[in-house]
Amino acid sequence: MSIQPLLAQVMQGQPLAEQQAVAAFELVMTGQASPVQVGALLAMLSQRELTLDEITGAARVMRDKVTRVDVPDGLTVIDTCGTGGDHSNRFNVSTAAGLVAAAAGRPKGVGVAKHGNRSVTSKSGSSQVLEMLGVKLFVDPMTQTRCIDEAGFCFCFAQAYHPAMKYAGPVRAELGFRTIFNVLGPLTNPAGATRQIMGVYDAALTESIATVLGRLGSDVAMVLRGQTPDGAGMGEISTCGPTRISHLHDGKIDTYELDVTTLGVTACDPDDLAVSDPASSAKVIASVLAGDQGAPRDIVLINAAAALLVAGAADELAHGLTLAAEAIDSGAARRVLDTVVALTSSDPTPAP
Repeated sequence: MSIQPLLAQVMQGQPLAEQQAVAAFELVMTGQASPVQVGALLAMLSQRELTLDEITGAARVMRDKVTRVDVPDGLTVIDTCGTGGDHSNRFNVSTAAGLVAAAAGRPKGVGVAKHGNRSVTSKSGSSQVLEMLGVKLFVDPMTQTRCIDEAGFCFCFAQAYHPAMKYAGPVRAELGFRTIFNVLGPLTNPAGATRQIMGVYDAALTESIATVLGRLGSDVAMVLRGQTPDGAGMGEISTCGPTRISHLHDGKIDTYELDVTTLGVTACDPDDLAVSDPASSAKVIASVLAGDQGAPRDIVLINAAAALLVAGAADELAHGLTLAAEAIDSGAARRVLDTVVALTSSDPTPAP
């Protein structure tokens, strides 16, 4: 099958049915579509709102081709990967929250398989900051399983676990703007996480992405978009304004607005969370794990609390806040990072 009829359909403003999206992205991710055709498809889809069928179909293809990471028996695995794509200058909140949630959750049978990539549109991607903190990115899947088992946390670098992206990745990077792959990445966790926190770049996406997660078999998820005073927003639970959350649970989706100050979390200015590059982001995360007080700690705590709630390790957000604070103040969260650094550093897998 040629991708040209599907490109013509999209160009004419007609959405792709789920099976058509499967067909299109099968061609993209097996190298049967040329870079020009891939670029055209990504650009045209970026010009309008994606449909549930298009996202679901494309995600099914990516899930089918991902390199799998086995989860140790008896563990529930969650992800804290977001879409990115919002030109953020904040430190890597979801990465820090994942480390804290792993420390608090591992004794309760919860592990974090953090999925992420290099940043295309923001100051620092999750892979870049973890590399700064000493985590080796290209490691064998068995090492990742050990990381989940022993530390409660692993980082699945998208470039290492999505080999089929070799056909679309360079095109996506060269385009330099947000594409459907910003949405697809968090939907295709290599460890098969069925519970997750997912920040999105547009508040209008929270319900639709929660619906897609339900279609793809997720048990529990929070899809969210935080607000900031300048209107820029953030892909995390915000401590600078309210957050829109679409909560998938028990086969239904509840959408509501969360004001973290009602939980006793201090509101902050977005500039209190700003960084200039991966090195400064790593410095902020290290200070949070060391127990330093302030706005970075507060936003990490509330996002870790949400992860623990989604994982079933906390009964409510207030309980999650307590567990997350204990994980930092006991040194457990820092030990998670140190263990992951040690385990990945001993892996002999060479970088490509």
